[in-house]
Amino acid sequence: MSSPGFKKKNSLLEVFSKFLKSFSLPLAKCTPNDVRRFLVWKDSKRKTIVHNLSCPFLGSKTNVECNCPKRLASGTVDCIIQQLIQIFDEQGFGRYWDIISGTGNPAASPLVKEYLKLIREEQAKAHVLPKQAKPIFLSKVRAIALFIDRELKRDDLHVRERYVLFRDQTWLKLQFFTGDRATDLFLVVAQEVKCLADGSGLVFKHTFGKTLRGDKSKSNSFVIKKCTDPVVCPVKGLLDFVRFAKSHNVDLSKGYSFRTVAECGRVLDKNVSYSVVYERLRYYLSTLRIYEGETPHSFRSGCAITMTLSGSVENVDQVMNHVGWFGKSSAEYYCRMSTLVDSGVVASKLAESVYQADVVEREYKEKADYSGLKNAFY
Repeated sequence: MSSPGFKKKNSLLEVFSKFLKSFSLPLAKCTPNDVRRFLVWKDSKRKTIVHNLSCPFLGSKTNVECNCPKRLASGTVDCIIQQLIQIFDEQGFGRYWDIISGTGNPAASPLVKEYLKLIREEQAKAHVLPKQAKPIFLSKVRAIALFIDRELKRDDLHVRERYVLFRDQTWLKLQFFTGDRATDLFLVVAQEVKCLADGSGLVFKHTFGKTLRGDKSKSNSFVIKKCTDPVVCPVKGLLDFVRFAKSHNVDLSKGYSFRTVAECGRVLDKNVSYSVVYERLRYYLSTLRIYEGETPHSFRSGCAITMTLSGSVENVDQVMNHVGWFGKSSAEYYCRMSTLVDSGVVASKLAESVYQADVVEREYKEKADYSGLKNAFY
């Protein structure tokens, strides 16, 4: 009941019930048309600008001043519909809508699906694409690491401030090189991290996270190696953090690796939350005047793209194995291999094909254009 997903669904149920109550309509009497009316009403909480085809800002992702309408993003609408389907299912309506009898789950009806389809088409025509986290690359990781190194040399820092700086420097380095979800990384316990036999790196094994819920013994294992650049080396960062903790009688040998610290300076056995990490990241980037709207999720994107363009991986499967994606669609969405690598190779070869134009045309006519060939039985 304390999970973010439960709270979000419960909040939607409360808002939806109030909406139906304004029409003196109980949940049991709700129809597909009522669900659609609710989605239209929710559209008033809009943020995504859907530019007209004649608008000069068509395709722009920034907030601009124009007279074009604003809508809920199609992905948000889809998410609301899925949550409503689950809400009705839990209320005993099932997961499907029976068109003939007009009973079942109204959120799963063709009418609601058609509404979502039209929303997607409208936004596709307006070049509204799903937002991706702005990638954080090594240049910014290095800049923050150097800033923290300078801060740690100050003589006026309290032990609590030093602990936070060591902790932050460690997670930002690990976050980039693991490509892990921020929320999953902060759930890592010390017992899940092992040293390689030759001392060249660390082995992580996640067993619990956003998508790791014990289903079919899923786990996410990956290796982090030492870097030649000590400023951004994630292994050195973690070992420095552990040494600092030991010197101040903080036992990190068991329990959460990244913990919160009380105002009095006492380190608590409680993992750092996403909101805390987000604020710390924004603080560092803003202080260095290099903040461009990045979030902790930006490390995931930066890692995937770096692996793709640096030649660290040969295919999407290798990206999936390292980062811990179980579906290719997520991996391809973040690393953009088809856009950054595959399409570049194809485009280059296509450009070179101008010298083979005559050969290509002759081959086609001889082997594929049957209209010009004689019948074998005549």
